[in-house]
Amino acid sequence: MIISFAWTTPAFKARQKTVTRRDWSDEYAAKFHKYDVVEAYSRQTSFGGVPIGKILIKETPYREWSNLVPEIDFEKEGFLFLEMQKIKCGKLTPMQVWEQWFDEPELLYVVRFEIIEVF
Repeated sequence: MIISFAWTTPAFKARQKTVTRRDWSDEYAAKFHKYDVVEAYSRQTSFGGVPIGKILIKETPYREWSNLVPEIDFEKEGFLFLEMQKIKCGKLTPMQVWEQWFDEPELLYVVRFEIIEVF
């Protein structure tokens, strides 16, 4: 099992990311559990992703509406780091991604983790 970080890879490598939100199917999300050690990738392997580290999942992933995200998760998502470094998430700034979560709510899986190792 892997989790790819794509746009937030710089925050991951700087150890400034401890939560991620995913639009996963229930079937896929059921593969991840509290205390699982999972490889972190720069992007999906089908797009040439490479391992960038290992994480420990701190609680079984759960679903949450994006417009109910706690404020502290702006930093935990790595968005504060990315904003300060002027790194975009695709075509959007991290703040624009954050605002979009509130303006266009989605039911996403929340994965809280601890970074064990950065390669």
